[in-house]
Amino acid sequence: MNSWLEIFKQNYYESLGATVSPDKKAHKRNLQDGLFQRADGFFEIFSALEQQQKDQYHIVETGTMRNPGNWKDGQSSFLFTEFVRHHGGSVRSVDINQTAVDTANDAVNSTHFHATCSDSVAWLNSLSHSLGSIDFFYLDSYDVKWINDHDSAEHHLKEFITIEPYLQPGAIVAIDDNSRFRDSRLRTGKGRRIVEYLTEKDIHPVYDHYQIIYKF
Repeated sequence: MNSWLEIFKQNYYESLGATVSPDKKAHKRNLQDGLFQRADGFFEIFSALEQQQKDQYHIVETGTMRNPGNWKDGQSSFLFTEFVRHHGGSVRSVDINQTAVDTANDAVNSTHFHATCSDSVAWLNSLSHSLGSIDFFYLDSYDVKWINDHDSAEHHLKEFITIEPYLQPGAIVAIDDNSRFRDSRLRTGKGRRIVEYLTEKDIHPVYDHYQIIYKF
């Protein structure tokens, strides 16, 4: 049987890096190249998880799959579920939009996956009894406005602070939708405040592109 990384490379890697004129879209927004390019980020995530050689993996995702088949969106709910189909485990996802939740549950349609409709911070707080068993957190909720990321970045910081006390050695946290402005090189995106918060603790990402990845 092929390894998951082989399956990922063969079936999904190209779709996650191939977008329509990503550089032109980035330039239009005064952002650095690489918008929507998640192929290497997901490969890093799956590699890090598999290195742990666990019998099963438990994944929590904030923000769920809204447009099945639209690879520009990342299709993370689908990919994480395929990963745990291969290895065993579970994927729990949350979104504040009931339509998105229904779409994800219908499209993924697996006993390994379940999406819940809730505010993500409230939902994470409700899971405090089990957060210590999570191998990987993917933070991808509150949509970001590149020109003013304040609300989204603050929301994701709240998510991180909620899960932080429960992070076990080896836990992985990734934040989607990040970039820098081309002229100033300043950060913008969902993970900006998390990076600032962790930098003050001398904790730095192992991967820092459109997705930002930490290993604890």
